Amino acid sequence: MMIRNFLPVGQGAFYCERFKSKDSEEYINIIYDCGSSTDKSLVEQQIKDNFERKETIHALFISHLDDDHVNGIPFLLKYCKVKKIFFPIVTEMNAKYLLLYNLIKNRGNDSFVASFLRNPYNALSEVGIENTPGLYQVRENVQDSNEEVDLYRIDAIPVYSGADIFSRIFEDEYKMSEMYKKWVYIPYNFRRKDRVAQLQKELNILFGKNMNNEDLIEIWKKGGIEREKIRIAYTKVKGSFNTNSMTLYSGPEELIVQQYLYNKKSCKHICKYSCNEKVAGCLYTGDYDASGRIKWRELFNAYFKYWNNIGCVQVPHHGSRKNYNTELSKLDAYFVMSAGRYNRYHHPHSVVVKDLLFNGHYPYIVTENKLSEVKIVVDI
Repeated sequence: MMIRNFLPVGQGAFYCERFKSKDSEEYINIIYDCGSSTDKSLVEQQIKDNFERKETIHALFISHLDDDHVNGIPFLLKYCKVKKIFFPIVTEMNAKYLLLYNLIKNRGNDSFVASFLRNPYNALSEVGIENTPGLYQVRENVQDSNEEVDLYRIDAIPVYSGADIFSRIFEDEYKMSEMYKKWVYIPYNFRRKDRVAQLQKELNILFGKNMNNEDLIEIWKKGGIEREKIRIAYTKVKGSFNTNSMTLYSGPEELIVQQYLYNKKSCKHICKYSCNEKVAGCLYTGDYDASGRIKWRELFNAYFKYWNNIGCVQVPHHGSRKNYNTELSKLDAYFVMSAGRYNRYHHPHSVVVKDLLFNGHYPYIVTENKLSEVKIVVDI
């Protein structure tokens, strides 16, 4: 059996999967993102409610380095034993622009995100934990250059987008049943090079010359009118300034298992929604921008082998209409989105909710309210 939880942390993301083997008392724990901009304490409480102290987290996947997806990680690292962290490669140029973006958002350079961008190993060391997790950067594809891989001098064997990393997570340390061996984890790192290029172009126009990152940092520190030019340049970049977004497919290789909504009355045939079983795979999208034909095709092509196995979807970017694509509603799946009840972005957008409803789906909105938690059971 596996329990898939979409935890109530408000405007953020915290999802976990817990496998339970009949032959062992130990759980297998997988987490995708761990943060909240509503209140970080919500994440910390959910960690304490769902895990025992020092319990093993076999893999933590980070979709991208934005505060509402990662600010709960320091507490998770101290409370549990995280063995491996998978995150999208961040190039040197992207890291510098993201650090400046943190300053613009008034997050400062002492946040976990900023520390991780400067040096992931130092960021983990600053948390003050006994066992340092293994760090694995996920490349876009096999064509990524070695210079990008070596940015943080991470020595682990590269992880490639689109590859099954089940064996990388567990290696030979865990005796898995034959059923679990048929499960796959497929991360895919989508890097938006165009956003950095657009930002550089806007900065050059506003300042009338080619600007490098060191100059921009100095200008920002001094303040004044020049600082406002930097802020304007960032606002001109289409969409949110997430240069990376790592998605994840977690599910079976073949159509062999199903999932259904958990009901406390211990009967999965309570209502017309919970009795509608789905195939067992789940697509976690983080803040991926699925809008438009090209970006939709990129997502579909990344997972076309498993597309018919997807019976659960984490709707991109908290249900933002700018990241949504109506093609998603063609899937026979549970649709879950995380959003704070009073968030200033108006997530989830009514257009997204309406599209799902008109296509026969009941959208599940997970807020900071504990009763909004979505729990799905996968029969294995």
